[in-house]
Amino acid sequence: MRERIEKLKNMAKTCILCPRECKTDRENGKKGFCGIGWNPVVASATLHLGEEPPISGVNGSGTIFFVGCNMACVYCQNYPISQLRNTGREITVDELAGMMLHLQESGAHNINFVTPSHVVHNVAEAIFLSHKRGLHIPIVYNTSSYDKETVIDLLQGFVDIYLADFRYFDNNVAKKYSNAFDYPDVAKKALKKMYEQVGDLKTKDNIAYKGLLIRILVLPSLARQAKKMLDWIRENLSKSSYISLMSQYFPAYRAAEFPEINRKITEEEWEEVKETFFNLGFENGYIQER
Repeated sequence: MRERIEKLKNMAKTCILCPRECKTDRENGKKGFCGIGWNPVVASATLHLGEEPPISGVNGSGTIFFVGCNMACVYCQNYPISQLRNTGREITVDELAGMMLHLQESGAHNINFVTPSHVVHNVAEAIFLSHKRGLHIPIVYNTSSYDKETVIDLLQGFVDIYLADFRYFDNNVAKKYSNAFDYPDVAKKALKKMYEQVGDLKTKDNIAYKGLLIRILVLPSLARQAKKMLDWIRENLSKSSYISLMSQYFPAYRAAEFPEINRKITEEEWEEVKETFFNLGFENGYIQER
């Protein structure tokens, strides 16, 4: 684990941690696309009951929200944290480990790192330190899936549960709404690697302890994208893959600049995607109704 932490740190020094490969000198405080230097910046660390039931459980998920992001979604629901970066506090890895232990003591079912891709070198080291100090609850890697295969490989043994978005299926759509033309190809490879590493979501007493949970947020005018992603999951992963199908999109951040997504989804769009989900024979899922 120490060797893999060092590999991640080396990737971060002249940053090639994520697919953008800014090559920014983060070790000396320079900032690339994500807007974050060497140390993590945390917006909040709290028990969260708003995740999927196997993640939140009864007591809540121990969520740690990182400031910054390697995506640039024009409709970002958390844009003050991810895009504007106008909140949060820079902390050390030692402090991050302490936050994890405090959340465990507060009754958290897991430690849930939200938007961790750009600070994964810090995350891995904090996991290592916290385990030495008595952390024993599962680690959730809550990601956009804009993650390198090599990074997911290095996370084996660090992460128990991948809570992974699948945002787009077509490159031009990904470029338009997240400035990430290569997102579909990157995400597909990352999801395959996550699934290979942890398999389908596994629970004990209805609480997840290992596996992959894939989130699909249905976007207005883009029901076809969601249907394509569901079909890909069925063909390339498993019909027992745990899918969280989400309908709660609302226009935020810069969505008003794009009339086709400057609204909530319609009942027809939602029903169309749900019908595809059921027709494909998925065995597990959490349908977050409108």
